[in-house]
Amino acid sequence: MSEKMTSEEKDAEIKRLTKQIMDSQPKEVPHRNVKKEGQLYFGPYVPLCKVHDSLLRGLLKRGETLTPGDRNSTLAGHLTDQRGYTKEDKEWFIKEFKPYVNWYIDGAMEWSGLKFDPNQHTTSFTLIDLWINYMKEHEYNPEHTHGGQLSWVIFLKTPNVEEEQKAYKGTATPPGSIAFHYGEPQHPKWADHTFNYQPQEGYMWVFPAQLRHQVMPFHTEGTRISVSGNLFLNPPGSPDAVSDKYDHYTQDRI
Repeated sequence: MSEKMTSEEKDAEIKRLTKQIMDSQPKEVPHRNVKKEGQLYFGPYVPLCKVHDSLLRGLLKRGETLTPGDRNSTLAGHLTDQRGYTKEDKEWFIKEFKPYVNWYIDGAMEWSGLKFDPNQHTTSFTLIDLWINYMKEHEYNPEHTHGGQLSWVIFLKTPNVEEEQKAYKGTATPPGSIAFHYGEPQHPKWADHTFNYQPQEGYMWVFPAQLRHQVMPFHTEGTRISVSGNLFLNPPGSPDAVSDKYDHYTQDRI
């Protein structure tokens, strides 16, 4: 800037240089230039899988021979027909279910960033309960947890509630859906604490027994048939087993 410039010319030059500097700066830092270096993963490991047909058919066929409603007094469901499988059924089930326990443990170890150590970890388990639900229209399962360490729900038959779901305009869990709840609602809502799923035939969720969940009623004519159960993991090297009786650890808690 020349000393021969008048004060007006100096002011004008300063404004020009200031504008030039400001124009050369980005209006904001583009988010695509921000590189994520890591992320915090936590919470329960809850995978979904397809179940092979022989297990589905076996559970359905064996369920038809059981006593209707014999488990109504020990489960949380507002259902008229919940049936407990026999010990013979459970002995058959643990052999069929073993690959799914192995699959869950493998996934959980990877999720947790751990390496399987046979001296510390196990895929051996004791089945402590197994039952089948025949859920009709207007019936439901309130929010509850299970006993044991691991639980599951296998959907054998599901009525078509697509039109009912389309008609629902609310903000809560849609009709007929199962909802898993973890943690507490946050404001502002930085994270969801509820996951909703519309059951599909032949699929299974496996989840920690203490994870809160519920099943909403549907009002379309039909029956949803599902199988749930609980297990404890055994010490390393122990054989798979079936408990002789179910106790307070196996009953649903609201």
